[in-house]
Amino acid sequence: MKHLKALRSGVLGAAAVAVLAAGTTTAQADPGNPTVGYGYPNYARQVACVQFFVNWYTGMRIAVDGKFGPQTQLGVKRLQEISNRTWATKELVVDGVFGPGTGQVVLVHAKNDRGMDQYQAASCSHDLPSYSGVY
Repeated sequence: MKHLKALRSGVLGAAAVAVLAAGTTTAQADPGNPTVGYGYPNYARQVACVQFFVNWYTGMRIAVDGKFGPQTQLGVKRLQEISNRTWATKELVVDGVFGPGTGQVVLVHAKNDRGMDQYQAASCSHDLPSYSGVY
């Protein structure tokens, strides 16, 4: 009986640790987010966040509809070009693909952009690909 009680207590303790560990790993999910662009999963929330940043930094007015299409691809290319000319710390490949490199540069810049809607930027930061959690 003692062994059964100890075993049950150990199993419950291990389950609690697993739940706590799972909660801490999902909070920093930024580096594992998939790339956005043709040939990638293009989840609507991610694409909408890419469109938000594209509109903010390029002045384009593409629909924030969560659908990756030619206008979003063109916007990402323009965003990459603007970043390379203006504020990137690492030059981005201008390919219209919003991967971790583009995500990292954009999110670091957005965090310091006082004119940016910081609530929206922070919300999007957890959906975009990047190398590390920025917000």
